[in-house]
Amino acid sequence: MSIRAVREPANAKVDIVFVHGLHGDQAPWTSEADVFWPDKFLPAKVPDACILSFDYQASIGSFFDEDDEITDISSDLINELMDHRAEKQKEERPIIFVAHCLGGTVLENALVRAAEHPRKKELIGCIYGILLLGTPHFQAGSLAAATKYFQVAQAEIPSESDLKDRLERLSAIPQAYAGLKQAGAEFEVEGFYAGAGTKLGGKDVKIVDEGLARSPEAPPPERLARNQLRLSQYDSEDDKDFKKVSRVLTQWASKIVLPEEDKGAQNVSNATFSGSHNSGLQLGQNVGTLKGFSFGRG
Repeated sequence: MSIRAVREPANAKVDIVFVHGLHGDQAPWTSEADVFWPDKFLPAKVPDACILSFDYQASIGSFFDEDDEITDISSDLINELMDHRAEKQKEERPIIFVAHCLGGTVLENALVRAAEHPRKKELIGCIYGILLLGTPHFQAGSLAAATKYFQVAQAEIPSESDLKDRLERLSAIPQAYAGLKQAGAEFEVEGFYAGAGTKLGGKDVKIVDEGLARSPEAPPPERLARNQLRLSQYDSEDDKDFKKVSRVLTQWASKIVLPEEDKGAQNVSNATFSGSHNSGLQLGQNVGTLKGFSFGRG
């Protein structure tokens, strides 16, 4: 597991971090025509962005494992990103995350865990936006939705009781993640979902529908005219879906103003947590409005 620099200009003013999920036979973020769009298309849209990719092994067991492997991956994401940003000129740089499918679950879990750590929680204050591509936000009763993932991966489907146990852990993540926004985290969130079905057993099946893709404390997700696996794959800058996704990224990046660019304007990444009762978020136990946190951009 590692953070890989796709492009790192000397004058970068924002980190755009890609977190993949299940991606079938294709390499993450790479189309069937072998186009890796974060490198091929994105630099022209956001030339002053440091583009990073979090690379890890993503089997179905990574997300639904009884040993909670998703938490190990989430911790590695934060640790690797902080290592990459250790230099003084990088550590307060604003961050935009782009996550596909269950990679969004990894990301949300990573932020929840970071909020529990006295040093890592400062990273949350640097986040400007999170763009989610078909990320499921499971609830306790989302058994049918979870089953589809095992079908996509052509893996053995657990028994109903076993799947309920595994889903209980995953369904706690969106609830805890919503607590970040309720506690005052100011980052933007935009989501997209697949308008086309994925072939399963000869049928076109929606893996993550609009309702499941809706992130807590976020606007309704927007539809893309492709299936779940292809949400992260684009062959052309003229692709209508690519334009929808890149439009969000360019708009966010254009709003980031560093202090030296605006006569002392506030650095959007200079956010801090405050409050004497800042004891961390407890996964799966955040009911109601959390108090004692300050996530505002300073």
